[in-house]
Amino acid sequence: MMDPVPCAPPTVLVVGLGIAGLTAAIECHRKGCKVIGFEKRASATQLGDIIGLSRNSVRVLAGWSHGLSQFTHEDITCAVEALELYDPAGTLRASMPYNPASPTQGYLFRRTGLLEKLYEQAIRDGIELRFGVRVTRYWEDAGCAGVYIGDSDDKIMADCIIAADGFHSTARKMIASEENNLECDEPIGAITYRAIFDARELAQSPEARWLLDKAPAADILQSFYGVDCMLVMGTAARGRYIHWGCTLRGEQGEQTCEAWMKPASAQPVIDRLRSWPWPTGDRLATVISATPVGACFNHTQLAKSPLRTWVSPKGRIVVIGDAAHPFLPYTGQGGNQAIEDAAVIAICLERAGPGAVPLALRVFEKLRHKRVSLIQAGSIEVKDAYLSANWEDADDTNKPSAYLHQSWVYDHDCVTHAQAEFDIAAEAIESGREYIPTNVPVDGKYRQE
Repeated sequence: MMDPVPCAPPTVLVVGLGIAGLTAAIECHRKGCKVIGFEKRASATQLGDIIGLSRNSVRVLAGWSHGLSQFTHEDITCAVEALELYDPAGTLRASMPYNPASPTQGYLFRRTGLLEKLYEQAIRDGIELRFGVRVTRYWEDAGCAGVYIGDSDDKIMADCIIAADGFHSTARKMIASEENNLECDEPIGAITYRAIFDARELAQSPEARWLLDKAPAADILQSFYGVDCMLVMGTAARGRYIHWGCTLRGEQGEQTCEAWMKPASAQPVIDRLRSWPWPTGDRLATVISATPVGACFNHTQLAKSPLRTWVSPKGRIVVIGDAAHPFLPYTGQGGNQAIEDAAVIAICLERAGPGAVPLALRVFEKLRHKRVSLIQAGSIEVKDAYLSANWEDADDTNKPSAYLHQSWVYDHDCVTHAQAEFDIAAEAIESGREYIPTNVPVDGKYRQE
């Protein structure tokens, strides 16, 4: 009897090389897949301010060859000693010691620096990454899938495609257009402004240098909550960078839905802060006034309804990260859930094997969809705690908080869970039985009292 011919490892195309895409490329490579990544930007450098990663995603990065240490370099982290919450009058309402090892807090990164480290890991792993490549169309049949590049009719084929192409995903639009899978974008009446810039920009503004009081020993992170206005301001890399983000509800005027794509004036934020009690409003406005031209970006906050499925009809294309489930920023889980997605889909491809790629993608969806959709809905549910500034409310859940994460969110080990549940979910799919997720609260509610 002849020995069976081993199947070649699956070829995976990853479209979009942000946090979700780079992590997926690395995780799939680690599980034996042949990976090719595509990014429409010309390089790995992407704009971004500050992103927090809690234990549920950090444990994935810690499992790589260089461990977590490659991500904790002081140049890309915020060495914050405390998380401080203020009202518009400048009254300190809460101060919590900051510990990056705490699962409820986690690490604060410069987004650009984090992406650079992910890119470096992918290059060390020998993954083929192609930049300046615009994927315009997708196709699939029962045996493979592929992409079209630019306006060409040439297509690149693979066993499956992981689309991590962000909020305005081309793949998402294709999957969402399928029957009974319609989606909608609902503006919540708020605009977010963001900026990060070199701290030397404060040199000509002595009134703003209070923000550098702890540099170069440590960083500052202060949050201010007023009615219809939420501002987070601080430093990164021990005072080498200034960052701020402000959400204004009820703001009118020029807006854009393209997060981090269109420079904007910071003047609406400055004007709103000038209306706050003196000296707090003026002090904050002075820092923001030092933002260099072209360093501020804004976008309209949109609440996207969860897709009913993330997988294409023939099971060869899947969306992950913001392409599948964009979050409002209030749960701090956008990047975390993208990394969870990446780890789980790689496990599913490995467990299913090269001959069962559609099953792998559908098991991935079963393991992730309910959990992520519930957290996605939670990001809408908790927004009023931040934008209403109910400081005197007797119910703490209605007050602004440094973190409104729930323990079931950040305590989750997506790798262990996926390994334990893969066969159960696969059997449910193949038999047509219902799969009951085990990584969400039994009552199906985001908040657990």
